[in-house]
Amino acid sequence: MFLNGPFSAADKLKREQDKRKADLAKRQASERRAKSTADAHQRDREDQARRERQETAQRRAEEKAELERVLTNNEGVRWERRFVGVRSDAAMVKGIRFRCDDKVVLPPSAWRELTNAGAANVGSANNVFFEITVMDANGTAVGRRTHAGALGFDGVEGQVGLPAPLMRTLGASTSYNAAVSTQPDAMDVDERTPPPVDLTGAESPSNALGADAALDVKLSFRRLPKGTWVKLQPRSKDFQGELAVDADIDLRALLEATMQRRSALTVGDDVMVPFGDREFPLRVVEVQPDDAGGAVSLIETDVEVDIAPSEDYEEAMRRLAEAEMKRLAAAAQVEQERRDREGAAKELEETRAREAAEKAEADAAAAERAARYRAAMLERLPVEPAVDAAGGCVPCRFQLPDGRTVTRRFAPTDPLGAVFDYVRSAGGAGEGESFRLVTRWPRTVTEFSDGATVQSAGVKPGDTLFVEKLAHGENA
Repeated sequence: MFLNGPFSAADKLKREQDKRKADLAKRQASERRAKSTADAHQRDREDQARRERQETAQRRAEEKAELERVLTNNEGVRWERRFVGVRSDAAMVKGIRFRCDDKVVLPPSAWRELTNAGAANVGSANNVFFEITVMDANGTAVGRRTHAGALGFDGVEGQVGLPAPLMRTLGASTSYNAAVSTQPDAMDVDERTPPPVDLTGAESPSNALGADAALDVKLSFRRLPKGTWVKLQPRSKDFQGELAVDADIDLRALLEATMQRRSALTVGDDVMVPFGDREFPLRVVEVQPDDAGGAVSLIETDVEVDIAPSEDYEEAMRRLAEAEMKRLAAAAQVEQERRDREGAAKELEETRAREAAEKAEADAAAAERAARYRAAMLERLPVEPAVDAAGGCVPCRFQLPDGRTVTRRFAPTDPLGAVFDYVRSAGGAGEGESFRLVTRWPRTVTEFSDGATVQSAGVKPGDTLFVEKLAHGENA
């Protein structure tokens, strides 16, 4: 009895086998999931590696193309060097008032290297230009770039002296009250310099650099074409609102004086226009000719200057344009919704009309089939006997399901099927419908039967026979 119970050895063995099978299936499923995940991660790594290779190849191709462009522009001269950029007021100390805002002081070794590289064949020591880029500890360019000329080659080795405006362009927050000069004969120039301008919000990392910060910069020799046309854009509406509309202010003279303090312009530079105790920043947005990476020389050339609408104005226009686009989009959406509703209503109307036409066609076809069926049944009927026929007659009255009443005479010897055919010919039953004939009181039922006659079926003269249709599957 114990061996046959629920705790028999056979049941225990079966449960253990089932458990091992379930554990094996679970382990196999887990291994499949782990393999699928590992394969997906491997594919992701391969895709990432492929993208990195493509990006590296594209970057190298772009660098090669840029180098070729630079060498072509520089007439084959290539020179670049890293320096520590520090604040220099050498131009002020020497009394230089023209082209002083963006000229740098380099060490003597720089000119020797430039001469060896062939730069002397492209420009003189006083007419040589550099692209200046701020670098990070990893040698990656950060911030923005600009261009500058050379003030002299008598600076400290390893350093490049940058005037305050150029320091500010490169993103250093400089202080006019704590002048740091690379020149040994520097003097206190606080009284000769205007107060600093707060450029909070400008596109530079000035907030990340302290006062008089030293910059890690890379200088690259560049040959700049002489500029013929520049477009400047005021950073705010104040310039046009306070200077451009005032007839007493010679705006042309202000711009000329500002341009005379610079030796080069680079797209993205801020040109500071001083007036009274304020300075108005104007962004360089376009230069011509533009064959040196968006930079031109201002030395020994006449430059035409166009003033574009201010950034505030363009921002306001942009917001107006966006609002108008949203309004038009909303109107278009409303119009589209209206068209969709009209289209849906028209489609519904067309669907209903099509369904009605199909129904009418189907009804007409069904009516035609019913008429043919009734005509066929009528042709099968025997000749209706006269009232005084020799063999007698059985007049019958039929109450059809639609409420109509029809009458016909039959001979006693006529087949009972003729009575049923007559009911069908009169429209009392359709093709394939089964029915029987009944009397109300007393209730009698006459059902179709092969071989039966009117007399043998018990149809009596003068009876009103009601057509009683049978449900599908119900015995007739």
